[in-house]
Amino acid sequence: MTFNIGSQHAANINNVAGDQVIHGGQAGYADSRALLDRVRQDIGALRLSPPLMTRVNAELEAIDTELGTPHSDKQSAAGRLGRLVSLLKSAGVLATSGSGLMTSLAALASSFGALGEPIGRLLGS
Repeated sequence: MTFNIGSQHAANINNVAGDQVIHGGQAGYADSRALLDRVRQDIGALRLSPPLMTRVNAELEAIDTELGTPHSDKQSAAGRLGRLVSLLKSAGVLATSGSGLMTSLAALASSFGALGEPIGRLLGS
């Protein structure tokens, strides 16, 4: 028997042959700063106009600052990420960037839990 499972995006994915029982819930953890670095790499590979890049970098730096504090302010960082996504979307970048940037942004949004859900909807995921 062969299973062909397509692309999956979630905090936890379980492909099980047979029964699976989970007690106490299941949690996935992602390092938001590592995901932010991936977003930076994906954006860096794009050819953005200097004024747009200046605005994008300002949002990226603000998100990094929020995540870099001892008690990171995920609510503020998620708000900044929402502004970044809106900026990229309104500039047409998301429509032409390919799936790499979209995947990275969605993963970063997901790392914020419920705070990232509106960003996920903005990304269409």
